[in-house]
Amino acid sequence: MQLNLNDGGEPVKPKIAVVIGSGGIKPACAIPLFEFLETSGINIDLLIGCSGGAIVAAMHGFGYNSAGIADLFSNHLTKSLFSHIDYRTLLGIAKMPLCRFDKTRGILKPQRLMDVLKKIFKNSSFESMKIPTLVQVTDVDTGEGALINSGDIASAVYASAAQFPFFPPIKIGNRWYVDGAYSSPLPVLEAVNRSYDVIIAVAIEQQLKTESKSFIEYLHHFISRSYTSTQKKQMALAIDMHHHEIVVINMHFDELINMWDVDKMPVIIETGRRIIEKKKAEISAAIENFKNKKR
Repeated sequence: MQLNLNDGGEPVKPKIAVVIGSGGIKPACAIPLFEFLETSGINIDLLIGCSGGAIVAAMHGFGYNSAGIADLFSNHLTKSLFSHIDYRTLLGIAKMPLCRFDKTRGILKPQRLMDVLKKIFKNSSFESMKIPTLVQVTDVDTGEGALINSGDIASAVYASAAQFPFFPPIKIGNRWYVDGAYSSPLPVLEAVNRSYDVIIAVAIEQQLKTESKSFIEYLHHFISRSYTSTQKKQMALAIDMHHHEIVVINMHFDELINMWDVDKMPVIIETGRRIIEKKKAEISAAIENFKNKKR
């Protein structure tokens, strides 16, 4: 392979960003992408994650390898994290006496999830990241998106994945944050605005063919469809604005996979492996195309 050189005689190396979108535990399908990039000697210069994608991006940015990320999902992100109901919140929804609305509470109590995240990230700050990482969140009071890349990792990742009203917002600094997917489910524009040369975007799509069987399930499906619609619009804008290379990897899931369905982790990873296999040539070509433009 011919190396293209810059003015200083050094090989031209594009700045590469990997963006992982929301989708519960399904963003773990990005694990085979990390494996491919590592074996190909392709370094990631920036990771950006949203919601479940923030968990995966932060794990990789923190230094966990592919096998380690899969083990963390299987061993720690279990159904028990989503079974600690806050009955005071439910009574408040029903407007029962002495139970007032409180935005610091959700249908589920967050402490178990927060404890797991603190354990995974060892109570560390973003300064400990091996790869620079940005986490997409949403300001619950303004609806505006924001990015966190400093302070406590666990708190930022929790905020990015806290799908209100299931999980309550968290206060970071003087602002209250919830799920980043409410503002930008696939924050590709953040990589575009930072002028990265090659952007690899992992988009999670779940297309269910069955009817919802409960109110909660219907609400979850509606939120997911809203995320997908927003994601497509923002992706189209990002492609129109970007002057180098964007590789979009659409991860399609035809079955319902909840956040706690860790038993389906082999299916998630195998789906990612199958789709990444088809995208390897496109990723490599995007990097070469950038080098040729800079020749």
